[in-house]
Amino acid sequence: MSRPTHCLLSFPVSRRSFLARMAGPALVAGTLLAALLVAPLHARANDSSAVLGAGGLELTTSSDIVMEKEDLYLSPEKVQVTYLFRNESDRNITTRVAFPLPLIDQSAFTNVSLPVPGDENFVDFHIRVNGQEIHPHLELRAFTQDGRDVTAQLTASGVPLNSYLPDFEERLRAVPDRIWRNLAAEGLLDTGAGDFLRRTDDVSPNWNLQAVFYWEQTFPAGQIIQVEHSYRPIVGTSLMLKGDHRMEEFSAYCLDAQGRAGLEQLLRRRQNNPDPDAPRELPVREVAYVLTTGANWKGPIGAFHLTIDKGAPGAILSLCMDGLTKTGPTTFELSRENFIPKKDIRFVIFGD
Repeated sequence: MSRPTHCLLSFPVSRRSFLARMAGPALVAGTLLAALLVAPLHARANDSSAVLGAGGLELTTSSDIVMEKEDLYLSPEKVQVTYLFRNESDRNITTRVAFPLPLIDQSAFTNVSLPVPGDENFVDFHIRVNGQEIHPHLELRAFTQDGRDVTAQLTASGVPLNSYLPDFEERLRAVPDRIWRNLAAEGLLDTGAGDFLRRTDDVSPNWNLQAVFYWEQTFPAGQIIQVEHSYRPIVGTSLMLKGDHRMEEFSAYCLDAQGRAGLEQLLRRRQNNPDPDAPRELPVREVAYVLTTGANWKGPIGAFHLTIDKGAPGAILSLCMDGLTKTGPTTFELSRENFIPKKDIRFVIFGD
């Protein structure tokens, strides 16, 4: 059974409603707008935002390419991974390597805060091969809640698949009435209560977005290549007050009695701060990383090293994982040989 890890984030909480993220190119993650100069859309809840766990690189097929080393750094602000791959065969292998992001629910009542919401590369993904930066392709697809691929239909209608782009609302309004009604009839546009086919500005997209970065990679016969990639994770953010009923929810992160006691102390400290302008809420961040994609390569990972950075010495980090060792005021590390990842990584950070 995994043991809990607790450590005593000073990160500003990013809370954005669906309204705020549609405000235009000047909006960045973490900004709240008091008023909008655009037509209103369905508001999203502001109490928390979704956590989406992207992971590592995936290979189309591999019976010859070994991941000799993986050095993984995780924090709420950055994910950075360095790999060493070796082609064990006697021939060069050129194949597609992909970095898929999880499905992003864009419907009206899902609060997802993208790191770079106004950009197609909304997680600021970068990759280097043997020290040289390359520019991967980006494939976007759209799926309904029941898994139907509606990419072609939306594209033909002139509607961007990514509703976080600054011109999304403008382009949606430019869609002809006939096409707009077809999209609404298909359930792709959520117009709220009443006549769902009536043209209205009170509308939101009702499909999931998937993004995949990919490129063709050559693995020379018998040689090792270094692949590095980094991105900004999609972090779940929320606020806690003393006596918050959500305390039980964090048991999924192995928050035991010791961790609860530390959390209660942080909450009391906030509540009892004599400064009347000091915040009473405690920021909470949840981060996920899909580690199990590392099992897609041939054999185990030869040498695996993990660093988790909680961001500030006074924060509380909790996750279900054996073997983490404190190596600095904010960092915790783990090393494994011949490692086969069987579980993904999820952790929560409380406080500042």
